[in-house]
Amino acid sequence: MHGTWTAENGEEQSSLLATAADSSATGSDDEAHHRTKVKLRKLQRRNRLPLPRSLRRLGCYTLSACIVLLLIFVYLPLIYMDVHRRSAGLPDWTLEASRSIGDYLDPGQETADIVPRDLCRNKTFLVIAVCSGLGNFVQRQTIRETWGNTTEFNYPAFLKLHGHLKGRYLPPLPERLKLYADYLRGVSDSLTATVRIVFVIGRSRDEALLGNETLTRIHSEAEQYNDIIQGNFVDSYNNLTLKSVMALKHINRSCSNTSAFFLKCDDDTFLNVPNLLHFLLGGTIPLYNDTLDYHDRITFLATSPQNRMNDTYGVMYGHQFCNVVPVSDVTSKWYMPSYMYPLEAYPKYLSGAGYLLSIDVVQRLYEASLNTTLVYLEDVYITGLCAQRANVKRRHHPLFSFAHSKKPCAFKGTILQHQVKDDSMVEAWNHVSNYSIKCPPPERYFSQLRLHKRPNC
Repeated sequence: MHGTWTAENGEEQSSLLATAADSSATGSDDEAHHRTKVKLRKLQRRNRLPLPRSLRRLGCYTLSACIVLLLIFVYLPLIYMDVHRRSAGLPDWTLEASRSIGDYLDPGQETADIVPRDLCRNKTFLVIAVCSGLGNFVQRQTIRETWGNTTEFNYPAFLKLHGHLKGRYLPPLPERLKLYADYLRGVSDSLTATVRIVFVIGRSRDEALLGNETLTRIHSEAEQYNDIIQGNFVDSYNNLTLKSVMALKHINRSCSNTSAFFLKCDDDTFLNVPNLLHFLLGGTIPLYNDTLDYHDRITFLATSPQNRMNDTYGVMYGHQFCNVVPVSDVTSKWYMPSYMYPLEAYPKYLSGAGYLLSIDVVQRLYEASLNTTLVYLEDVYITGLCAQRANVKRRHHPLFSFAHSKKPCAFKGTILQHQVKDDSMVEAWNHVSNYSIKCPPPERYFSQLRLHKRPNC
């Protein structure tokens, strides 16, 4: 055993020490002296007694405990700092402010200052509510003259857009054409659907200072176009939830028995109405080279029946987000104080750029909002928290884009594009409505690396 002292080991060690002493005394060679010392150290190391196993275990436990404590002391301050950052207040929604929807939109009373006359009095296949800024007169007029002109930009435009790719997409389902016959006029290429667009706005924070000019323009606009819903709340980004819930309230009240579908979007959203109508009737949108990047390995199959829409109730489509963490940066427009939403992640939700609902879901979400504490991020609140409470399944659709593509043909091949501001809306419309432009499909052997992975929600 290496740890046992014997006479032989003692003699060997003594002889080495003697040798070292003689060498030093006689001025022997330095190299031989060094070798002797090395041999001595090795022998001493070999004779050293090992630590007991219990002491070694204690050392390991102690080291592990030190590491755990170190991690706790490092990360706890970071967690505290994050909570501390999210403790800052939010303009319009302080800790003391009521966050009950009923306090702002009384379900038993009319809470809007302006409502369109005879809203949904007649059968309406699709109602579109555009959330708009109070002073965005130009944006509203641009929509009315472009994609919002649904008299011209209706289902017959679908064939003009995609007729050169016939056979690469699925036509409407005959059973859905029959089911929604009361909302449709004409047949085949002349088929049109009834579509109604309304703009949802609030009031000015400084009406007394601004005078009556803005109010006069709003009333004149509402009288001329009969498409304005104005709520009695301040028109601001932080009040988008109130604006959207008010839209749900009025659509539920006026359209629940006469409409089939509802779509909410913003006034910087470009909506391809013919593509949306084709999707609602059970058809699929053809694949273009400029829209390939939106798809995954299932949705890009435009001739696959599994990509048809078959549902008539419980419909909720849009661009789905999941595992999104509340923003703690107080300078961000999406900052979320912990007193408004204390959890570490939002439920899965659909982008507020545009989401599609069947008319029964409008009622379910509105009723859920009356019992759900308000969160100022409208899409998180309505399509996340309220949908969760109402047990409505959210579905991702790749052609509901929450961003603005720089590729013109993407506007022809998607359902909606977001953040289309100022002149970009007109430019997109000019490209889409120029039916002589035939956008190409992907090459036959395109790279499937361009396809997205399936959302893991």
